[in-house]
Amino acid sequence: MEFIKAQGLGNDFVMLVNPEVSVNDLSSLSRKLADRRYGIGCDQVVVAKDRDNSINVRFFNADGSEAESCGNGSRCIAKYLMQQKQKNSIILETLGGTINCQLENDMVTVEMPVPKIEILDGEQSLGHLSTPDAVSVNVGNPHLVCFVDNVDLVGQYGEGLENHPAFPLRTNVDFVRVINSEHLQLKVWERGTGVTPACGSGACASMVAAYVHKKVGDKAKVSQTGGDLWISWNGKKLFMTGPANIVYTGNIFCY
Repeated sequence: MEFIKAQGLGNDFVMLVNPEVSVNDLSSLSRKLADRRYGIGCDQVVVAKDRDNSINVRFFNADGSEAESCGNGSRCIAKYLMQQKQKNSIILETLGGTINCQLENDMVTVEMPVPKIEILDGEQSLGHLSTPDAVSVNVGNPHLVCFVDNVDLVGQYGEGLENHPAFPLRTNVDFVRVINSEHLQLKVWERGTGVTPACGSGACASMVAAYVHKKVGDKAKVSQTGGDLWISWNGKKLFMTGPANIVYTGNIFCY
C-alpha cells in the first residue's frame, strides 16, 4: 500500500490517497500505521478519496478513534493534492464540515468551519481542572480551551479533561497563555493521541475563545512547540495559515 508521510509544525501524519487495497477496518489499520516502533509512526492517519467531483477526507487518531476534522492534517493533505493537481485551491469534505484550502508562497491557508461556542463556568462544570473563563469551541472537532499562566499544565490535566463526564464523546484540551493581544502560546492534549508538537484546530479554537473573552483582536499568532500559525477570526469567518511539508513517500505491507 502506498503512503505519504507529512508533517505540519511537527504534528505528523500518514496519508493514504485512494488506497488500492481493500481496507475494511480503518480503525485497526490506523493503530498499526501510527505505531512508531512496529509501523510507520504518526499522530494521525489521513485517508482521502479523490473523486471527480469531490475529495472526501477522514482522520483517525493514533488510538484508532475517528476525528471529525484536523487542522494540520487538512493543510498537509490539501498541499499534497494541490501539488499533484497543479492547483492553488481545493475543497475538502470532512465529517466536521467543508474546508476550503488555498496554496500561496508554499503556505496553506484553510477556511475552517464556522465555530460553535459555549462559554463554560469552569469552577462548577469542571472543578479544579479548569479555569473560570474556559470555553468549549467546536471548529469541526471539539475543543476545551483553558486560559492558564503555564501551558505545560496540559500534561498534568489534559487526559483527565479529555475524558471528563462533561464531554461524553471526549474532547481535545487546549491550554493557552495570552502573551499580548496579537500573540498566544498554546499546548494541546489531542483526543486519542495525547500531547503533540502542534494542533491546527486547537490554534483556531484558542483564537476564537480568546476573541470571545476580548483577550485578542481579530488576528493573532499562535505559537506552539512545533512553530507558529496565523489565525484570523472576525466573528464570521475563521482562517488558519501555516506550513505543511511532505516528508517522504513509500510502500508498506498491509498486515
